[in-house]
Amino acid sequence: MQHDEEMAAEDATPDRLTDAEIHQLARLLTRYAAQELDQFEHWCVESPYGPVFIDISRRCAPGTEDAYHVLWPLPDQPHDPH
Repeated sequence: MQHDEEMAAEDATPDRLTDAEIHQLARLLTRYAAQELDQFEHWCVESPYGPVFIDISRRCAPGTEDAYHVLWPLPDQPHDPH
């Protein structure tokens, strides 16, 4: 039970993204993919838990298509990425 309380307290941290920020991130990534991405990007960002590696590519490894989640459009949003 205490573990659930700790997780709830962690979820309430002020650094977490709001729903609006997550939607904005999805829209901006969609625009980036459509307008800026050539073939791929490999990024690394630091987090409190260590480095996070982000790969963006126009292709995925064969047979891995089902591992990806559609980020945009969100089910309740129009398809316009702007």
